[in-house]
Amino acid sequence: MKSNMNKQGGFTLLELLVVVGIMAIIGGALISSFGGQETKAARGVATQAIAGVESAIRTHAVVEGELPSGLEALACVPYDLAYNAASYGALTVVPTVLGAGDSAAAASAYVYGGESNLASVGGGMGRKLADKFTLTAIAADGVAALTEAGIQSVRYGIAAACDNDPASVQSVTIGSITGDIGGGTLVALDIPGQAFEDPRPGSGGVGFRNRGLGFSAPLAANMPLMVWKAGTDGYNNKKLGAAESDQLIGLGVGASSDLVGNANSPFAKAPFYGQVGKDKYSHYIALINIGPVGSEFDVAFVQAVVDARGDFLDEEIAEFQGQKL
Repeated sequence: MKSNMNKQGGFTLLELLVVVGIMAIIGGALISSFGGQETKAARGVATQAIAGVESAIRTHAVVEGELPSGLEALACVPYDLAYNAASYGALTVVPTVLGAGDSAAAASAYVYGGESNLASVGGGMGRKLADKFTLTAIAADGVAALTEAGIQSVRYGIAAACDNDPASVQSVTIGSITGDIGGGTLVALDIPGQAFEDPRPGSGGVGFRNRGLGFSAPLAANMPLMVWKAGTDGYNNKKLGAAESDQLIGLGVGASSDLVGNANSPFAKAPFYGQVGKDKYSHYIALINIGPVGSEFDVAFVQAVVDARGDFLDEEIAEFQGQKL
């Protein structure tokens, strides 16, 4: 009996915290959907998911001593420039959303979608979400805050594949696969949730299917990232508990992040938000606080998590309870 007791192992702190986070998300999913309450049920699930994702990120930071890497930058950049960290300074950052028929210059970085909230119009991010951010070239001190916190890389979309210009095609080599990518539109993506994943090989390993459009890029000075709009007198920052002058970087929790898929990660699959169009970006977004511009900020940390419409936890709770119209 003593031998059997010695062999019995306990749960680690990480295992217990992960179980609690998963139970919170499952609890939201158990809300009944009947009597025309499907939308309310979906909001209830989203409310629990926001809390669960934020808890998972904070738990990862405590247990692993760093924030998760491999998050999605919500932007598109030329593969040949952005993969080489020394070339970030050569990028022209387009802070506005590209509309139908617009074409980015060859050396430009721009927002992933954001043209419309309507399904089958534009693709990529919905307009409501895109309007909450400005694509910005992040200075060296801001990037240093991210890297010191453990975020060593992010995932971008390849510009030629997500500029919605059917004539824009680029030949890229990712891993052992080389082929042309682009020539399609974001609306036509087979699996929008995998847009920032590596491209899928086509027949015979030549060319790519219209699925993964992304790649992993190392962090470096002047890299373009999505910055949360602070709003008049910092209103949008303050409602999340941040200071008026803080920069909050929006990074999506996708399948290639450290939070998903490996032995120590809290999620087997990336959580997704279901109240957006079928062609729209649907992952949850972590807002990482890197402090005021030009500051000597000690370390970046997660300020909040928002859904694929840009709503934060209190907003979702108010919508679920019918308090917000």
